[in-house]
Amino acid sequence: MEKSIIIIGAGVAGLAAGCYAQMNGYRSQIFELHDIPGGLCTAWERQGYTIDGCIHYLFGSAPGQPFHQVWEELGALKGREIITMTNL
Repeated sequence: MEKSIIIIGAGVAGLAAGCYAQMNGYRSQIFELHDIPGGLCTAWERQGYTIDGCIHYLFGSAPGQPFHQVWEELGALKGREIITMTNL
């Protein structure tokens, strides 16, 4: 019998959960209310302003920081450089 998991929400956490599930032998299905994935890691408009909700997910992404290992495991850093203030 195939192991499977259903994930509600295609934000960063839901997408990561789906990836980790598949990396560990589970069939995963992700269900999202909106028409695009990303959750708060997308932009939206309110009263003439565009709000970019993604920046808080980038903090802690430099090598040695909490999210760096997660981004590497998920393949999100392939071919990308993390620029920190010390790189400037």
